[in-house]
Amino acid sequence: MTRLLSVVYLAAIALPSLAQDYVPALGPAFLADEVATVRLTLAQDDLDFILNPDNAYSNIEWPGTFVYESSAGTDTVTNVGIRLRGNTSRNAAKKSFKVSFNSFTPGGAWNALEKLNLNGNHNDPSMLRARMVWEYMRAQGYVAPRVSHVRLYINEEYKGVYINVEHVDENFLKKRFKHDHGNLWKCTYPADLADLGNDPEAYKFNPPWNVEQRTYELKTNQTVDDYSAIRDLCHTVGTASDDDFECALEAVFDVDGFLKLAAAEILVGHWDNYIGNQNNFYLYERPSDGRLMMICYDPDNTLGIEWGGNWANQYVYDWDQWGTKPLYDRMMQVEQYRTRLGWYIRELTESGSFSGAAWLQHGNTLRTLITDAALEDSYRTLDYGFNDDAFLNSLTTAWGGHVTQGIASYVDTRAFSAFIQTADAQFPRDIQAWVYTPVVDDTLRVKAEAAGSPLSVQLHLSVDGGPFEEWAMNDDGVSGDGLASDGRHGLKIHLPGVDQVSWYCSATYSDGAQPTDPCAPGQVWISRSQEVPFRLNEVMALNNTFVTDEAGGYADWVEIVNVGNSPSNVQGLHLTNRRSEPQRFTFPSFTVDAGDHRVLWCDNDLEDGPLHTSFNIESSADDLILSVWDTFGWRCVDHIEWDVQQLPNTSYGRETDGSETWTTFVPNTSTPPTPNAPNAGPGDQPCPADLTGDGAVGVGDVLLVLGEFGCQTDCSADLDDNGTVGVNDVLAVLSAFGEVC
Repeated sequence: MTRLLSVVYLAAIALPSLAQDYVPALGPAFLADEVATVRLTLAQDDLDFILNPDNAYSNIEWPGTFVYESSAGTDTVTNVGIRLRGNTSRNAAKKSFKVSFNSFTPGGAWNALEKLNLNGNHNDPSMLRARMVWEYMRAQGYVAPRVSHVRLYINEEYKGVYINVEHVDENFLKKRFKHDHGNLWKCTYPADLADLGNDPEAYKFNPPWNVEQRTYELKTNQTVDDYSAIRDLCHTVGTASDDDFECALEAVFDVDGFLKLAAAEILVGHWDNYIGNQNNFYLYERPSDGRLMMICYDPDNTLGIEWGGNWANQYVYDWDQWGTKPLYDRMMQVEQYRTRLGWYIRELTESGSFSGAAWLQHGNTLRTLITDAALEDSYRTLDYGFNDDAFLNSLTTAWGGHVTQGIASYVDTRAFSAFIQTADAQFPRDIQAWVYTPVVDDTLRVKAEAAGSPLSVQLHLSVDGGPFEEWAMNDDGVSGDGLASDGRHGLKIHLPGVDQVSWYCSATYSDGAQPTDPCAPGQVWISRSQEVPFRLNEVMALNNTFVTDEAGGYADWVEIVNVGNSPSNVQGLHLTNRRSEPQRFTFPSFTVDAGDHRVLWCDNDLEDGPLHTSFNIESSADDLILSVWDTFGWRCVDHIEWDVQQLPNTSYGRETDGSETWTTFVPNTSTPPTPNAPNAGPGDQPCPADLTGDGAVGVGDVLLVLGEFGCQTDCSADLDDNGTVGVNDVLAVLSAFGEVC
């Protein structure tokens, strides 16, 4: 990336977090202006076990019933899992709880949530801090949980006012990212992101006090258990030379997103996090560009909650008072990263969103909302002696001890000190760009996000070793699909007959600065591999009763065939139905004879055997990509997609093995599905019912005749030539269904 030694101070629009699609609506589970009631009921012996101090760190879940009462009505969910949650709060008098809707009911959920966190916030006399921080981050467009206050009863005993916090899991990702299937890690102390070498296995360690949970705990895609992204980040930080550090880091990590997050966390005084305490953060490996991004977590120790330190006045470029944080420490040695962090801090303070007056106004609204529930909460007084005045005055008055300031008072102090400390902050110029590979249709798709307000964003493209040419990335509706209004830009270029391209993107600013990404031009295969002799040959996307796998199940399947003239090993092949995750299933090593076939079962049941993929396929619409890593990038070997509902037990395949024409194969006809055998080939009978002209009578023909039902003029589906499309024509198509012409 082109580095800038001097820049001009300009007004800016902050760069939105890459790949964050939206901040989801609160929905009925997180009410903004109401304190709902949660009632948990479980066997008294089970509750006694949970509350026994000897079991404070047990994660055993006990069955119970969850009831949610609000002005909209009452929801009841039976057979939920209930346990304690948290770290030090497990030994508090006011404990925190986790409710799991899917522990005893596979697939169980409530309002599209598999779990809820009910946090007691026992160390906060206001019981507002965590909610206010989460709401502030959501308002700024950060990836953050939804949150609300609730009254909690357990076995009809009032446990007090709690903060209801959305659980961070795959459902959390689905609500926020278009590409939501990446690796997600929960990172807890001592998660310092230190270099532990080049072996991903080294990063799977447990702290000595918790042998059940890794410091970097993978929460998604656990079957694959791939820690390469964590390794890449930590090893880059530990080994990259000063000259290479910025380019190397930005290839694997969302630097700008991290600086924006650090700015917000520094302002709210979040010290129990990565840059403060090596604790409490998530890392998400975005499938769109392969970069890790950091997500904030557990901000209850904020806004004047200070267990050591003076966070309201702490120097913003030296946040790590406890221990070393290699990533943060090294980034703060880079001038442009330091000044960009300062810019984002000043931007938040200048916007008026981070001011004592704004936080006091919102805090008063929330305090009024929860006052009755809080004053009736006897558990909130037990751990530190918080009385009613401590709650009622918490916005403006310090309680003492670890509560050094009221919320609004803290914000005023922090905003002033941070603004003074960032007087030399410089306007950020940055661009992040990525392409989608493997290319399956001769079309290169490029995306980019630029900080601030560049004059233009452009793609630089070299085709098959030729000179670089410049393509404008804009929202002209013809050449691109960019979203320049929020910093996002896109371009699609059709390149038939091209073998490979080199590319990079740049953003041009008014002072002449032109940062680029990636640092060195990337390379992309446009053509398909001709060296690999395998092809996708046949797929059954809805196998109800046709053929069983080795476990006796009716799994959907796809068949490959060796179209070469000699035996070939599949090692190095990958199969996926997601273009952003080409390595979703990696073939085990085995050899296929020339002309022979092999079926893979698409059922996400890896334990059933090595030829069971790590994903399912959809019969309504899906695609499959066969690819290899070739020299510098992912390269398509073969691709198939369908957007018409596949009928049960029919397959979609090549007319004959490896041919270019695809057709539908139907059981109990002359052209049935043929897993692990040559495809049936074309039929020799005429097919008047082949209305779509694709060589077979299939779903498209049925839909066409139904769509024209009743037609009396220019009717292509009038098979009996009686001047109208009626019942006889529908029956003719159905009776011929599956015929291959």
